[in-house]
Amino acid sequence: MATLHARFFGYISGERGGAAGASVRAGLSALSVLYRVGCSARRALYHCGLLLTHELDARVISVGNITTGGTGKTPLVIWIGRWLQRRGVATVILSRGYGQKAPGGVGESDETLLFRRYLPRVPHLIGKNRHATGLQAIRDHVAECILLDDGFQNAALGRDLDVVLIDALMPFGYGHLLPRGLLREPLTGLRRAGLFVLTRCDLATKDQVKAIGRQIQEICGRRPVVESAHRPVRFYRHLADESRPLDWIQGRRVYAFSALGNPMAFPKTLEALGAVVAGHEAFRDHHWYDAADLSAVARAATEAGAEAVLTTEKDAIKIPSFPEGAPPLYVLAVEMSFTSGEELLVSALDHLIAP
Repeated sequence: MATLHARFFGYISGERGGAAGASVRAGLSALSVLYRVGCSARRALYHCGLLLTHELDARVISVGNITTGGTGKTPLVIWIGRWLQRRGVATVILSRGYGQKAPGGVGESDETLLFRRYLPRVPHLIGKNRHATGLQAIRDHVAECILLDDGFQNAALGRDLDVVLIDALMPFGYGHLLPRGLLREPLTGLRRAGLFVLTRCDLATKDQVKAIGRQIQEICGRRPVVESAHRPVRFYRHLADESRPLDWIQGRRVYAFSALGNPMAFPKTLEALGAVVAGHEAFRDHHWYDAADLSAVARAATEAGAEAVLTTEKDAIKIPSFPEGAPPLYVLAVEMSFTSGEELLVSALDHLIAP
């Protein structure tokens, strides 16, 4: 799975050159034309009223993106959920349930497990019909505010604020629609957004971040743009009461693995903290690890001479145990941190919940 995932990114990024790479990209481009037609047709059905947008008797905040995965929606949903809690607003999270089940079709998604850990008093409802789950949230939980997780493309439910995240390391999905790139819809769709949050700005250059802001303005005109980072907090050993400060990683030889939409974000973060990353295994976003996956990671880490194996909280929460005899597994805990424009997000939320 990891090899196929890495190969796909190699093709769409252009890293895999030659005649074979060009041929694959040409085929993917042809499929992207069909995808674009489907996007346009769907929007047209909503525009002419053949498909309806439903409203809820609650404030609706959508946190989404224009590319597939990897922008850091979960930490922002947690941040907004906590902000609303502190102000006494009854909040419910709605998710569609993509990547929902563990192998065998049982269990819960990685997002569900993280929401439960960090927002234990905020109900989390899952269902493809967001309007139906929204009505359930109001009926069963007296929701005053609905947090729509990954809802930017969901035209069936009205919203009061569309927050769109853009990864500063991979801002516009290589500039192509799926499957040639990672765009879920044409960039003109960004005009529906009310506010943008650029993520992982700490791992990009200032010029790269400014260029993204300029492109947003060219497409959308003036919109509030917030800059953020997934700020590392600490390391802790998997399934053990052992915590390490961030400087513990400096100069340490480690092996990393993760299942994120942006496969290079995690090793870049570790390197920025001073780690010597001897290898990194990138699995598909939302991947659930089985014993064979973890044995392969443990074996690769041992062969690489790693002192420790590193993964993310999103990944660790899906791992019941790590192979004995392997280098110890540690987890990097992160939280949302705003480097510029936090007041713009707070102002938008304040305006939303004002009586």
